[in-house]
Amino acid sequence: MDWTALSAIAGLLAAAFVGLTVVYLALQIRAGTKATQSQTYQMATSALAEMAAIVGQDSQLARIFRIGLVNPEALTEDEFTQFGYLGISLFRRFENVFFQYQSGMIDEDFWIGHRDNILWFFHRPGMQEWWKDRKFAFSKRFREFLDNSEPTQIASPETRRL
Repeated sequence: MDWTALSAIAGLLAAAFVGLTVVYLALQIRAGTKATQSQTYQMATSALAEMAAIVGQDSQLARIFRIGLVNPEALTEDEFTQFGYLGISLFRRFENVFFQYQSGMIDEDFWIGHRDNILWFFHRPGMQEWWKDRKFAFSKRFREFLDNSEPTQIASPETRRL
């Protein structure tokens, strides 16, 4: 066998190894992306569950939050301030879910459920009142998403995509 033939075989083997390396790296990147998406989902879900626990563990906070959502005028000034802090905490968490969806880190199915939850809370009378003064504490894209939304955008269980 001459050097030309050996060189050709070596070139083919090198090309095959490069191809296998590229496939291997692509699989590793895909697995890493899935792991990152799973972690993002877990963190977003935990943050929202934590918010529910904060309100649900304290009957006074639960009362303030419940009344604040539907009839903020019935709250004292101090209670409305507490309601506002709960709103900040809740909508910061919602803003994170929105950002993660916009960044492609959570999928459409996860987003639809949370989008409907965000819009449900946002369109309650008390949140609308609170939002007037606090909206500029949030990112422009999140503000635009909320300000351009309508309560009718909330998908009914029959129209949600699976």
